[in-house]
Amino acid sequence: PAYALSLGLVGSEMCIRDRVESYGDVRIFSERPYGYKRYIVEWPTHTQLYSGLWYSEDKVRKLVEKKIQENPI
Repeated sequence: PAYALSLGLVGSEMCIRDRVESYGDVRIFSERPYGYKRYIVEWPTHTQLYSGLWYSEDKVRKLVEKKIQENPI
């Protein structure tokens, strides 16, 4: 998997992002700040966050794929 350093600090440490999937200009990352997993979707114009408490990795992928199909980038 690919990794990227997050721009934000979590406590006194940097947070490491694991790239889950890439759809051209749209990328999905996962990270675990404060012990809770979350998913970050980076769109060309904005970023969305999904809590791992309510969304699984598969659900986030499906939501992104559906939005791309409905509104091609």
